[in-house]
Amino acid sequence: MSDEHKTPSFKSNIYKYYIYQFIFGIHTVRGVYFAYMTEWGGLDLFQILALQSYFMFIIFIFEIPSGAIADFVGRKRALILSSFCVIGAAFAYSIYPYILLFYLAETLWALSIALSSGTDEAFLYSSLKSYKAEHKISKVLGNNQTINLIALTLSAPLGSIIAEYISLQFTMTCLAFIFIGSLIVALTFKEPPFRRKEDEKKSYLKIIKQGFIELKHNKILTILCIDRLFINSLIFLLFWTYQPYLQALGIPFVWWGFISAGMNITNAIFSFSIPRILKKVRNKLIFLIVIDLINGITFVIMGLNTNPFLGIFLILMIVAFGYPRYLIYVHGINKQIEAEERATVLSTINMFRSFFMAIMFFIIAMIGTINTFYIFLFIGVAILIFTLFTRVKKEYL
Repeated sequence: MSDEHKTPSFKSNIYKYYIYQFIFGIHTVRGVYFAYMTEWGGLDLFQILALQSYFMFIIFIFEIPSGAIADFVGRKRALILSSFCVIGAAFAYSIYPYILLFYLAETLWALSIALSSGTDEAFLYSSLKSYKAEHKISKVLGNNQTINLIALTLSAPLGSIIAEYISLQFTMTCLAFIFIGSLIVALTFKEPPFRRKEDEKKSYLKIIKQGFIELKHNKILTILCIDRLFINSLIFLLFWTYQPYLQALGIPFVWWGFISAGMNITNAIFSFSIPRILKKVRNKLIFLIVIDLINGITFVIMGLNTNPFLGIFLILMIVAFGYPRYLIYVHGINKQIEAEERATVLSTINMFRSFFMAIMFFIIAMIGTINTFYIFLFIGVAILIFTLFTRVKKEYL
């Protein structure tokens, strides 16, 4: 432990990771994604959501092995590999509008996500812990989210300009070149210390098994993870369905980029504010339940609404109170996990999320073939049901 105190330079990882997040936020295709997939890619809504179901299922397959890789070879190397994969994915996606290439791209993108999922949080937590600042993890994650969303907001008009004056195809090719910057930053990271001596390294399979054992024997951790997983996953479906919703409301395509920018600004403001609000909230459980009720009811109203102005407002409401919801759980979950298997356990949690998301994408794809509005009714009712049966206690958070 004395070596850790002599090398407080791991603090630089936090600021480098802010840059890393900013680069990943320069997403030139996001604001025109639905048009990219339908007009250039030639897919319909069912095919798009089916592709995302495959994407989440592949993440599910890769999740535990990738988390074990991070604990076995180091978090820095895992993040470097993640950057390599996402660069390859963006290039593969922009070569030619062919469905098999899209599936290859989603496979590479899923591997990238799996390699960074849990690993990034463990990397930051271990870096903070090296200079006794681990209590700041919620704030750092909130700042990362804010930085990422600022980049998304600034780059949204860029994607529209590229699509209008160059091509929809180049919005994805441009993304690949931008992501090369994330690889350069990842190469400068310093591997933070975590308690494992060379003679105590475990076998690959033993590391994988440890993530399941930790969840099985830690009741509080299991409850927190399940509660976070299901509702956050349902809320996340908005990202893939808000553009079809705007289309169903008759909102012209030209406004979609501005709405996307508004969503990013809203998310940035609330991701920055939620950790600070949590410091002043005495009963975090009541706060969590109120947040969940707002999200569930808002989704239900979306499913019943046909007014475009109200529809935009409802989307922003979910972004504000739903997207930063995970921050309520961060401290409670991290204090339940031993540092040695942190990336593996967090990846175990995210593996279950990916499996659930794969099922949800397929379900809403089927619902969407009937009526787009039914998707939001389904999500809202599901959130309210999960809220009703929550087992989280205020002392867990």
